[in-house]
Amino acid sequence: MGGTAAISNAEGDILGGDGPPQFGGVWHEGAPSPWTLKEGRGPTAPDEVVIDVATAEKGDVVVGDTVSVTTEQATREFTVTGLALFAGEDGANGASFALFTLPTAQEFVLGETDQIDVIVVAGDGSQSEQELADSIHDALVAATGDDKIEVLTGAEITKENQSEAEQSLNFLTLFLTIFALIALFVGSFVIYNVFSISAAQRERENALLRAIGASRSQVTRSLFIEALVVGVGGSLLGCLGGVGLASAILTGLNAAGFGPGETDLIINSSAFIITVVVGVFVTLVCAIAPALRSGRVPPLAAMRDVAIDRAAVSLKRKIVGGVALVVAVAAVAAGLAGTAEWLGVGVAALYVALIALGPFVASPISKAAAPLLGKTRGAAGTMSGRNAARNPKRTAITAGAVAVGLSLIIGVATLGSSAKASIREAIGESFIGDYIVSAKQQGDGIGGLPNELVAEVEDSGLGDVLTIGASFGAVGDATEGSLLVAIEPMAAETLFTFEFSEGGFTDLTADGILLKDSKASSLGVGIGDTVPLTLVGQPPRELTVQGIYSTGGFTDVLVNRELFAETPTFLRNFLIYMDSYDGESEATKDALDAILAKYPTAQVQSRDGYIDDQSNQIDGFLNFLYALLGMSVFIAIIGVAITLWLAVWERRREVGLLRAVGMTKRQVRSSVLWESLITGLVGVVMGVVLGTVLGWIIVKSFEDDGLGVFQLPTATIVVAAVVLFVLSGLAALIPGRKASNADMLEAIATT
Repeated sequence: MGGTAAISNAEGDILGGDGPPQFGGVWHEGAPSPWTLKEGRGPTAPDEVVIDVATAEKGDVVVGDTVSVTTEQATREFTVTGLALFAGEDGANGASFALFTLPTAQEFVLGETDQIDVIVVAGDGSQSEQELADSIHDALVAATGDDKIEVLTGAEITKENQSEAEQSLNFLTLFLTIFALIALFVGSFVIYNVFSISAAQRERENALLRAIGASRSQVTRSLFIEALVVGVGGSLLGCLGGVGLASAILTGLNAAGFGPGETDLIINSSAFIITVVVGVFVTLVCAIAPALRSGRVPPLAAMRDVAIDRAAVSLKRKIVGGVALVVAVAAVAAGLAGTAEWLGVGVAALYVALIALGPFVASPISKAAAPLLGKTRGAAGTMSGRNAARNPKRTAITAGAVAVGLSLIIGVATLGSSAKASIREAIGESFIGDYIVSAKQQGDGIGGLPNELVAEVEDSGLGDVLTIGASFGAVGDATEGSLLVAIEPMAAETLFTFEFSEGGFTDLTADGILLKDSKASSLGVGIGDTVPLTLVGQPPRELTVQGIYSTGGFTDVLVNRELFAETPTFLRNFLIYMDSYDGESEATKDALDAILAKYPTAQVQSRDGYIDDQSNQIDGFLNFLYALLGMSVFIAIIGVAITLWLAVWERRREVGLLRAVGMTKRQVRSSVLWESLITGLVGVVMGVVLGTVLGWIIVKSFEDDGLGVFQLPTATIVVAAVVLFVLSGLAALIPGRKASNADMLEAIATT
């Protein structure tokens, strides 16, 4: 059996901090328990406890010391009689463990002296696992009359735990896969540009090959073979880099106390194969257009050093871009109307439009920049603008990678900003009290408060109090449980201002239920209808819909606390709302602090402080997303640098001639720098526009899930745009130095 149990020292500091999980359970040494003693002995009295070695080391606790342990029942002091190892390790993924005698764990951790969660049995070898499980099941059914008792073999438990672990990681795996695809998409811009420039630089070489008898298909195949070699080599290097990155992450997690401990890094062969196949495929796809252009070079028509690409005036691009925009608008409209799958199509079409219409954005910006830079930076400035405008397709593709990275950052930032604003509005409009008492740790979203603390606050006489409880149950025909929030109706009427279309708080009885309008609609019920509710371990019972609300609430389902007084189902108290008789005063805050001093797992906040805390919890998730997006931005900037370097190499004869007629090294570097900044500016302009649209689509798609406020993060947009613009300039440092240091005579002699 087990539950939550936070260990704290004499100063009230929780050992291990508020973040990692805190478990309480029963001490048992020997098979099949994973626990073994490193020091001391096991607990034998109600005031004794064994804790894990890692937690003891964090708090400098030794055998014989006294620690405080807080559960969802109370806070008590215990003598540490032993320090234990978990499966031979000092700890388990950063979690803390407090292990008691069975009676103490039942009463202090679970709050039920006649209940246990799990019985683990080790056989003597005379029966197989399945035979032993069947015999135990038959014995328990005969003793209790409950044929729903479940007995699992060790193999079944292992499979179930692995399945649960995989399901819990599915969200993270999906996110990492999505961002890997984003990085690959951004990288494809770079790959395409490299092959395009490389093919353009070899136009004369290809023309000569055609002149001496090489066929169009031979020239085309040669570039495809080159792409295949590059794709295989790059993919293999990427796999090795990925393994190194995974190893570094694992080492970092273990060092921080959140890792799996001493374990080998498992390299999945299928993931390795998929990575190589995808890498090669993307490289070959990016090489298609450059390869076909190379094959079409006539023997006598490509005797020049610099290719001229007039893609900016291509009618085909206008048609493709226009169609993509129409598809994007139609798909987004269909997605917001209810068919969510179309939203992905709409967003993909937007990026297709970006690629197709990019040159039409790059060309006017570059042309406008040329005379402006000419006035401030002289001939070098004019040249930089004209160089960016001479090949708008290349400029647009390079800038497109920057635009994709920036648009995703703005989209994520808009989601976060809107979510914060929605949280502030939801809590601010629904709660009219002064203080909120909550658990410091919200690992599962509903951290529990000790029952003794709840009683003390309710009896304090400081104001009107509403205690919020939480449990899980299946509503309607659902097969999986959802969060149920339990309230006291009269207190809720005083402290909350929900908008009810029908019914209200005071109508709620023990046999009733309040539903959010979206939930009522999905269940197909209205006021006065009955809805089946199945609590954990209980048979279904019919509840009457006594109210439907449109705004406010922690969940879609509200029930009366009296419902749980009639059943043994566990109800966790996780929030206490108070409307102080003295308002938000220092005296009331001090009185609440005095009560909470005995309960280190709880905290009290003002209404505004709680709203700030809840909205700021999104920041951690946003930072995680920004870190993932940082990879795509890094790839985009590398793409700018590579494109400039290749462009400088392509124009080396031109640069040599300019140096010969008087252009200084500084002017050459300045020309490359401003060309890079123009490219960055094009990317920033496209990225801001696309990111704003993307953010609006994301927020609107979650409108029914409580994201009711659209708020652009202006400061984040400005900072991100400026940073990417500056990084675009930094990308020109090496190409600019390379161009300025080129030997003039050698460059002029280049053909």
